[in-house]
Amino acid sequence: MKVRKIQLTNFRNHADSSLEFTGGINIITGANAQGKTSILEALSYVCLTKSFLQQSDVTVPRFGGEHFGVDAAVETDRNIVNRVRVVYEPATGKKYFLDSNEVKKSADVIGLFPVVVLAPGDFALTGGSPSERRKFADMVLSQVSRSYLEELTEYRRALKQRNKILLDAKLNGSIDSNMLSAWTDALVAHGTAVVSRRRRFVDEFHETFAASYRSLVESGELPALRYEPSFDANGDIESEFRKALRNLAKAERARGASLAGPHRDDIGFILNDLPIREFASQGQHKTFLVALKIAEFHYIKAMLGETPAMLLDDVMAELDYGRATRVIQKVSGLGQTFLTATDMLSFDEKMLDMHDARFHFVKEGNVVCENGSANLQTLSVRQ
Repeated sequence: MKVRKIQLTNFRNHADSSLEFTGGINIITGANAQGKTSILEALSYVCLTKSFLQQSDVTVPRFGGEHFGVDAAVETDRNIVNRVRVVYEPATGKKYFLDSNEVKKSADVIGLFPVVVLAPGDFALTGGSPSERRKFADMVLSQVSRSYLEELTEYRRALKQRNKILLDAKLNGSIDSNMLSAWTDALVAHGTAVVSRRRRFVDEFHETFAASYRSLVESGELPALRYEPSFDANGDIESEFRKALRNLAKAERARGASLAGPHRDDIGFILNDLPIREFASQGQHKTFLVALKIAEFHYIKAMLGETPAMLLDDVMAELDYGRATRVIQKVSGLGQTFLTATDMLSFDEKMLDMHDARFHFVKEGNVVCENGSANLQTLSVRQ
């Protein structure tokens, strides 16, 4: 997949910006708060129907406005060009159009235009809370499996309803047992499917990830992934899930929340038989994360038969020159890449190591210049 061009209308600080992209690496440069990340965010709307920044649509319109629009031309690996339009109006909310036809459900879009995102917030993935790692697995699986996305959506719905019943019981001292039983059945049914698919994903993903890590690190470090459910899932998942909920019934009433299920699971990130969260260096954390994202690219491509785009937001600030060089050299050979960087960074031939590169200079929400030089010696971006 390649995004050939995009137009942003009243999107963040972009009043009306149009960009044409190369199929290689697109480097979007400019000072802070000029609108670089907004371009990646618009691409996220095209591919995922929402912002990768996890922000509400209502915050996106340009200051003083109420609506925004994103228009894009996306070419698949089969050379089919799709026209995408995403619009937001306060009265009608967000609408997504594919070749002039409105798509009502996000699930009908996710996976059509696969994308891998690496942003500053993702650096919490290896050292942060389990919710970050669950989010990672869910995003990958949702793009490659429509059935998983549907099961996850239904699980979250059941969890919300069951938690409401438990919280009401905590506050009021009485509980609707029939309703609790019904939502427990739904929770177990969909949760069993989610746990089963996540565990299979970790098994499938492991070798691809290990190979990606080895491509970035010359030493003999041994990375590993381990699925860690919130209940004993070694036997029959459904029966063990029900057993865990029965054993936790009293505690759930006291807490007013469901205490077992995939919403409390984790994925263990291991390096040399030790949890990376506790024992790895900062450099190892960063390498582990980059390897995860490269493996995500390969996994999605293999599962869908479509090449994902790579969105790398300000990762240069998180990596030293050596790591940044290896990362850019690695991802530039995978597929179309979009990378934001501040205007004081230097890009040279060693870092790019290729010819298909284009520079987009952004200033105050305007794309003021583009450069597609094929024979770079050293290009220092300074405005």
